Amino acid sequence: MNPSPLTFLNLKFFRVNIETDFTSKIKAEDFDFVGATLGWSVKHGKDENNENWWVAVGFVVTNEDAEVICPYVIDVQALGIFSVTEQWPIERHEQLVYENGAALVYGAIRDMVSTITARSLPGGIMLPTPTFVGTYEEFLKQPDTSAGAKLEEDTKE
Repeated sequence: MNPSPLTFLNLKFFRVNIETDFTSKIKAEDFDFVGATLGWSVKHGKDENNENWWVAVGFVVTNEDAEVICPYVIDVQALGIFSVTEQWPIERHEQLVYENGAALVYGAIRDMVSTITARSLPGGIMLPTPTFVGTYEEFLKQPDTSAGAKLEEDTKE
């Protein structure tokens, strides 16, 4: 195993809202998110000293207009701070942070949701496993793609 060129320096949650939805007819352990209304957001940039990168990830489950009602309404947003080794090509820093940093922050969100719901009445729930591979290329196709300038629109699934 080789060390990663990306170092996870810090993680902060700035929103953790998980509420039981008693209208759901599915046990949390049986819920697979198929037909649920999910929202995602990723935003990134460099700190004021231009030394470290930050990545903010949001994940939302709403039950409005959903085909299947999730046992929880979920809105969690977290921010990760990262550094990239000087040995990594500078032209690849932003993509590394955007994709791998987002995956690390989302993993922390998954863990937070699992921990909180494990002791909640409907039972524990595990968020779906996404991939962030290729999301940087999608980000670049959007207008005004300077670092941190574009918040991806929430996508509905």
